[in-house]
Amino acid sequence: MVTEVASYGKQLGWLNEIVLAMASKQAIPQETLASLEEAVKKIEAIKREVQPSAVDAANKALDQLMREQPDRYAELLRDRQRDGQR
Repeated sequence: MVTEVASYGKQLGWLNEIVLAMASKQAIPQETLASLEEAVKKIEAIKREVQPSAVDAANKALDQLMREQPDRYAELLRDRQRDGQR
């Protein structure tokens, strides 16, 4: 998905241009900096979209527990229900 924004090679190229300019105490190419900043914003937006919610992660973990350790799953549900009644 990140490569939908800019390939890794392109991103490394931008970083190289910026680092080399800084190392040689030259002005940072503003067009390169703007491209990198835009890519970072788009990548962060993609990461937020695809990041599972806590509820999704909990459901996935519970489903796995139910399949792999049904007794522990039942015990967990009983414990959670009892704790919720306090």
